[in-house]
Amino acid sequence: MSGFVKEVTPRMDALQYVAERLSFPWSVRSADIPLDSALGKRIARDIKAEEQYPPFTRSLSDGFAVYSPDVVAATPGTPTFLNRAGDIPMGLVPELSIVSGEAASIPTGGVLPKGADAVVMLESTTSAGGWIEVRDAVQSGDNVIHAGEEFPAGQKVLSGGDMVDFRTVSILSTLGIRSVPSADLKISILSTGDEIVPVETRPLPPGRIRDGNGWSVRSLLSRYGFEAEYGGILPDEGDNFESAVKDEIGKCDVLVLSGGSSVGTRDHCSRVLEKLPSPGLMVRGINIVPGKPALIAGCLEEKKLIVSLPGHPLSCLTAAFVLLLPLLLRLVGANEERCGIKMQLPVLRDITARIGPEEFVPCRVTAGGKIDPILAKSGYVSSLASADGFIRIPEDRETIRAGETAEVWLW
Repeated sequence: MSGFVKEVTPRMDALQYVAERLSFPWSVRSADIPLDSALGKRIARDIKAEEQYPPFTRSLSDGFAVYSPDVVAATPGTPTFLNRAGDIPMGLVPELSIVSGEAASIPTGGVLPKGADAVVMLESTTSAGGWIEVRDAVQSGDNVIHAGEEFPAGQKVLSGGDMVDFRTVSILSTLGIRSVPSADLKISILSTGDEIVPVETRPLPPGRIRDGNGWSVRSLLSRYGFEAEYGGILPDEGDNFESAVKDEIGKCDVLVLSGGSSVGTRDHCSRVLEKLPSPGLMVRGINIVPGKPALIAGCLEEKKLIVSLPGHPLSCLTAAFVLLLPLLLRLVGANEERCGIKMQLPVLRDITARIGPEEFVPCRVTAGGKIDPILAKSGYVSSLASADGFIRIPEDRETIRAGETAEVWLW
């Protein structure tokens, strides 16, 4: 029972304990893949800019490139007049340069000409023949972004563990990065239980239920950049169960089990995980509701992580979101705070809680910016269909009254 925790463990303590025992983050395998295939995937290591960005000093607005000391005193009542030196073409390096007393028309994104250090916005000027009337003062650097200002060559632009998505892919494409080192983390999902049957089973035999957990956990992980393989259903038969789990552990880096983590005569997960090499079974039971009967195990030398989630659908998805997902983020060195959105919002109606466990209640956000709890039993499969996330109720907080603020975790 190496590393076995006998009592229910607070969630944050469990995350920290497991991360320390398994020496997270791990240096995971990587595979260079084309940028157009990298969307939705986690990167294995830091990515640095191979060139500076912007590649040249350019204007941030339509207007006139000027030498800022010329217009330092310009006001609507006492404008400054400058000689129009010419026009800056879009997409070309200007041949002209300006000297004191001159201005050149420049479009948004145009290359700043030599001699200019700022841009006066078009609405602050009037053109009259060969003269430009400037009615607002600017300082050096106003309405301009300098070459290399955002990313000097060699600067880190993404960190290992970050996800390539709509927020980050523009950085990579703008910098001409055509391929990325995708984290090749092998995650396998197995559902357990003699009562579980495949989704295609028809008619449904008495006493059986179709497997929804394996598919929902896989979908959740995919949303946050972790691709997993669904390995099917394991029967609750002692020797066969142990053999199948050990075989699956040998083929993957992370094994996720659904079901088999509660106390019962036919639940063998804890017995199997206790036999793993050090640190073995580290956490048995998490102080959360729903999701209490979760198990966490691992092998440091072989770099294996095993998480057994509860069997009830709501419990399973809750534990996957607040426990499994943070573990995977720590494993790859990702910024855990960027997973979902955490904020304080007023609740629409009373929520009854109790001091002791950390509770997670599915909720939806109303058009008025309040959170409406979705009260459901842990065996329900529909409670998350309309949910925007969870209300988190800390261990030391009891009933939350309508109008009081609560912490909400959005997907």
